[in-house]
Amino acid sequence: MPDTPHFSATPPPQPETYWRATSLHRLMLTALLNELDAALLSTSSATRTLEDWSRRHRLAPVPTVRAVCQQTPPRPCPPALRQALGLSKDIPADALRYRHVRLICGERTLSDAENWYLPDRLTAEMNTALDTTETPFGRVTASLAFTRRLVLAERLWSPLPEGWELQPLPAGSDTPLVFPPVLFRHHAVLARQDGTPLSAVIESYTAGAFSFPPPTFSAAL
Repeated sequence: MPDTPHFSATPPPQPETYWRATSLHRLMLTALLNELDAALLSTSSATRTLEDWSRRHRLAPVPTVRAVCQQTPPRPCPPALRQALGLSKDIPADALRYRHVRLICGERTLSDAENWYLPDRLTAEMNTALDTTETPFGRVTASLAFTRRLVLAERLWSPLPEGWELQPLPAGSDTPLVFPPVLFRHHAVLARQDGTPLSAVIESYTAGAFSFPPPTFSAAL
């Protein structure tokens, strides 16, 4: 009886280690970028959303987001945000405080956030925490159950060119995909449950949120 032919098993697909400049990876990144952007727009707490995202995508062994304060000179609150806060032109300089932080998970910077807040609308304990700790603003003020109103959303980068759906997609290349420093930005106002504004924020979201290996597809797909 002839020997039964031996067929070697198909090796499992090897995991990707970085995003490449292929059409498939660009399509996947577009979907992920839209997902994170939509999640941040639909919630009151960017910190909580970033922690959920970090946990799902295993960005760090302990997916806790902390606010690392940046020692930058206070920047004037932009006119559109001042208007959204309902501030008059003659408001005292110390009535509006400035806090500039980077929200970091593990060693990855997820966003750069500028915050102009009204200390007289927070508790003394909250103000102390904001002055002396690296706790994100959203966590410090969580007991206020604040709401969030979008003033402006900016999409600063797309993995795919404009009009990509109207023409054949190029194959691209296996070279590493280069991300810009900032992918999208949100301008928003946080307010108490009675509608009284608490703070204005400008949040610039970085490529750090996507620093995880892309998924692997089998040849059958």
